[in-house]
Amino acid sequence: MPTLEARGVELSWDERGEGRLVLLIHETATGAAAWDPLGKALAERARAVSYDRRGWGASSAPPGYQRTTIEEQSEDAAVLIESLETGPALLCGAGIGAVIALDLSLRRPELVAGSVLIEPDALALLPEATGALSDDRQALEAAVAERGADGAVALYLSGRLAALGAGLDRLPTALTAESHLRPAAIFAELGAAAAWSMPLVRLADAEQPSRIVISPSTPPLLREAARALQGRLGASETGEVAGSRTPPHIAAPDEVASLVLSLAPS
Repeated sequence: MPTLEARGVELSWDERGEGRLVLLIHETATGAAAWDPLGKALAERARAVSYDRRGWGASSAPPGYQRTTIEEQSEDAAVLIESLETGPALLCGAGIGAVIALDLSLRRPELVAGSVLIEPDALALLPEATGALSDDRQALEAAVAERGADGAVALYLSGRLAALGAGLDRLPTALTAESHLRPAAIFAELGAAAAWSMPLVRLADAEQPSRIVISPSTPPLLREAARALQGRLGASETGEVAGSRTPPHIAAPDEVASLVLSLAPS
């Protein structure tokens, strides 16, 4: 995989196919490999680029990496898009990756033609999520105290936390196994989505088309967050794809690929 220097880190990325640029932004606890099914589906009609976000996979992290922000993550994505020199990109993000895609489309609209937001971690829109987030943080702190960092990672991936890491237990174990070796990257991202200063006015004025995607297995809080985001985000629609227990981009790659490419028909 080629690498790119982006604001103090080396980002590892890969591409397949030719045509319209589609940038794939992964969730916490995995890497670019999570996009293999969707990348293959897109490659028949587009240039699908996936990358390991800072701290994941073959990408590096800054020394003493302990905290990141949505803005920092979206600037990494912006550097990658600009380096490819192909004009505005279609974005597809999952979990925190969907929030990163949303931030980039609002702050750097000249780089974005449209976005598919899979189960966006937009819990900042839900007042009722505050208590769940606090409970989850306490549970993780207790897990660290009792079983160390690996115990906290295991809890995070288990699906037993209602807000933080909601739905990650649906990812195939092969995709999340490496996260046990990268607890710092998990801890650095834990509060990023909740701390994002979501620009509500910009949400309403968003002009690029977007699709918010959920599935029958989407956890309740993420389903509510998707509904809340759709109510505020201009030029957006919410759709539910058929699928299994795995997230939409893994369970229904062909259907998600069609949604992505429908944002900007060739």
